[in-house]
Amino acid sequence: MNIAILSFGTQNSATQRLAEAASAAGHTPHVLNPFGFYLHIGSEGKRIYYEGELAEDFDVLLPRLSEKTVAYGAEVVFHFEWLGIPVLNRATSIINARHKFRSLRILAEHGLPIPPSFTVGSSQFLDRAVRETGDYPFVMKPFAGTHGKAILLLDTPTSLASAVDTLCDDLHQDYVIQPLIKEAVGKDIRVIVVGGKVIVAMRRIAPVGEFRSNIHRGGRGEIVALPDSYTDIAIRATAAMELEVAGVDLLETDNGPVVLEVNPSPGFEIEAVTGVPIAEPIIAFAVKYSQTHRRSASDESLHS
Repeated sequence: MNIAILSFGTQNSATQRLAEAASAAGHTPHVLNPFGFYLHIGSEGKRIYYEGELAEDFDVLLPRLSEKTVAYGAEVVFHFEWLGIPVLNRATSIINARHKFRSLRILAEHGLPIPPSFTVGSSQFLDRAVRETGDYPFVMKPFAGTHGKAILLLDTPTSLASAVDTLCDDLHQDYVIQPLIKEAVGKDIRVIVVGGKVIVAMRRIAPVGEFRSNIHRGGRGEIVALPDSYTDIAIRATAAMELEVAGVDLLETDNGPVVLEVNPSPGFEIEAVTGVPIAEPIIAFAVKYSQTHRRSASDESLHS
């Protein structure tokens, strides 16, 4: 089976692990840079080329899109979907999951617990928004971002108003604003979900003096056995975002688990922490998925 792995970071450890797992299972992996594609519509119909060669002979596509590659990469994924090639995850789902505020709205629409959150276009009515949401300190997160980058912790009305004035009013950057959940500071749980099943979970713990628990920020991980309530919410959150593969980040609060975000291209650091492989289950599910979702020739003619 020809398995395409869409990734700008061809030397990325997760990308390499997926390629290794595909090869070990007897398949042929193709690691493809999203910026190497040419997409055609009209004229002779829909076509997709990679580095000058027709690139349509794949059985399944696994996108690994980052904040920097998701805009063009998603168009590549859309094109593969149009061709009838099965994709894990689909473009719309990736785009929605990458957007922090939109993803929270989708989760809330499905009745999942999320942190109180708001976003603003200006600081004009900031005081009212704060009163309706929570108490200081507040965390500001960009709509798109990974690894805990560009996240601000603001503990006074003056600092929050100043940040909103600069980032939202002046620079027109969009941010999600949430009260810091004190009992969950410096830790969260990352859950890997593949094909509607939890593969493994780890607790991430921030270093001393840091409120972000990302491994890329120096956090450490430890394997954790999930209570049924956490497993259920992780699976439901993945389904709500219409993802087949996801890393679900949960906060442990006094009121139970809360979904912080759902990552459509989770890192593989969890393998080193837990000793549980996740590349192999992803490849196994991708193969099974491709066998049941490949569009037939007759279906293809209807969509041409």
